[in-house]
Amino acid sequence: MDTDRQIRSFVAANEQAITDALSELIALQTVNPPGTAYRECVRWFSRFLDATGVEYHIHTAPNGEFPRPSIVGSYGSGEAGLHFHGHYDVVSAQSPTQFKAEPREGRLYGRGSSDMKGGIVAMLFAIRALRECGIRLSRQITVTLVPDEETGGRLGMRYLAAGGLLPRPAVGALMPEPSSGRIWHACRGALTLRVRIAGRSTHGALPHLGVNAFEGMVAVMNSLLELKHRVVARRTAVPIEPPEANRSVMILGGESGSGVASNVVPDGAWFSIERRINPEETLSQVKEELWEVFDRHRASGLELEVETFQESDAAMAPAGAHLGAVLAQTVRDVTGADAPSELCPGVLEVRFFCDRGVPAYGYGPGLLGISHGPDEYIRLKDLFDCTAIYALTAARTLA
Repeated sequence: MDTDRQIRSFVAANEQAITDALSELIALQTVNPPGTAYRECVRWFSRFLDATGVEYHIHTAPNGEFPRPSIVGSYGSGEAGLHFHGHYDVVSAQSPTQFKAEPREGRLYGRGSSDMKGGIVAMLFAIRALRECGIRLSRQITVTLVPDEETGGRLGMRYLAAGGLLPRPAVGALMPEPSSGRIWHACRGALTLRVRIAGRSTHGALPHLGVNAFEGMVAVMNSLLELKHRVVARRTAVPIEPPEANRSVMILGGESGSGVASNVVPDGAWFSIERRINPEETLSQVKEELWEVFDRHRASGLELEVETFQESDAAMAPAGAHLGAVLAQTVRDVTGADAPSELCPGVLEVRFFCDRGVPAYGYGPGLLGISHGPDEYIRLKDLFDCTAIYALTAARTLA
């Protein structure tokens, strides 16, 4: 039996096991923030990896009562060839029932089913398929399973990268992002800031004695709105779906606050800035534009501080990378449909590999439009197809 038929037969015979595994992962409430059930989830992964013959180490970033464990593993022998990467944290649920997986009409509903526990399960069973089918590989498949992607990756992927713990795969990396049938060969960069304005508090009967931080925040915000008009006029030339998402992104005041009472001059005000960076822009350019606004208001006497939560340039896989071509052909062979190569509207951890010249792609069984929502689900056929796609891509690039 040839490799394709072996792998497809394995997936067909293990559909229930794949579904059950995802249901178990959904039940682990790895909500970030604050980072609950991380230890339990890593123990689940450990049992699966032990049974699949994957060697691994657990690296934990300290974080008070919510430490951040990551797994770095490898399957096979030789140098690192193809990398599988996934994050196991999920956003908060709209209802506690989302942590009880519900199969319905060919779908499995539950928090994280689409983003991205379903994709992780597909990758893990892909490795098991290669092992059970006796397919020999010329290089290793390496694996990382990390927390905190939903909050920028500081104590997950960034912690591993800073510690020199990330493999450098010769062929490239795959990440099971909910890509809605597309191959994301590029992603936006990100800059997330919190701006704080300081004032001086006083009784509302004597406002002339105070400095109103809220009014200072409004002045800064008006300047930022002028900048935003220029920012959102920029378009990327990289294909993106939906096409309307081609604008550069600047979200002001997603989080904000000030003051303690209506009759007290506020001595503090703050707001967030979320800047998503298209490939034609650079992080340094984006920071220069924003800091020009901040410095101008500081020069006028405003007391202003800026805290940075995440920053990264846009990332794009090198043109003509072999892995991208193999992945596209494998998707076509398994699903019968072409997967267009596009820019992800969001920020992906592919950037940690692309920054090092390693081709990295987001392709997964989930749907971006329903991820994080109250009715998050994964189509089981897509889950099974992706399991075959990951295994076949590994076999075709490493055999």
